[in-house]
Amino acid sequence: MSDIQILRAEDPRVADLEASGYRLVGESWGARLRLAEPPDLTKIEQAVAGAEVSGITIQELSVDYADAVYELELANNADYPFTPATFQAPPERESIRGLWGSGKRVFGALDGDVLVAVVVGQVVDGTGDNDFASVLGTYRGRGLGAAVAAASIVAFANEGVRVFTAGGAAVNGASLGLVRSMGFHVEEQWRSYERD
Repeated sequence: MSDIQILRAEDPRVADLEASGYRLVGESWGARLRLAEPPDLTKIEQAVAGAEVSGITIQELSVDYADAVYELELANNADYPFTPATFQAPPERESIRGLWGSGKRVFGALDGDVLVAVVVGQVVDGTGDNDFASVLGTYRGRGLGAAVAAASIVAFANEGVRVFTAGGAAVNGASLGLVRSMGFHVEEQWRSYERD
């Protein structure tokens, strides 16, 4: 049985953990985007337009796409980085279907009839937050993760949301690059330590 401790990077207890034999097993981050009033969404909308120029359709998805979201998550689950603070459990068909009933909204990228990218988000206490995003392996590096994330930001911003949060594992450079390209600023860094 292992002992896991998750602390902010600047927490003074970090040095004590390291001195007492804990080892670093993961790093993660939290970022925020604060839009002006009125918001200028031009840069964010360009991410959607860039994907659509290549023939990909970006849209909010109805529950009719639940099975497609499940299949995409099943295909991608092994690719999610794991740290004690950030991990994506294997999908369950009913929990994916339940996303819509729980107030979450799902935005996807479709290549014809094939769902190739998805982001799931919601607004909590006036702040937009994405639960997860994933892109089919053969479609990565084409800006589709940015496109679906941008579609969710635009939709929420058009409904009055001005603050957005995102987070992830430090080893996932693509995710961090994506949020930075949208104007997010990293405001929190976390370290996960383990001692067996």
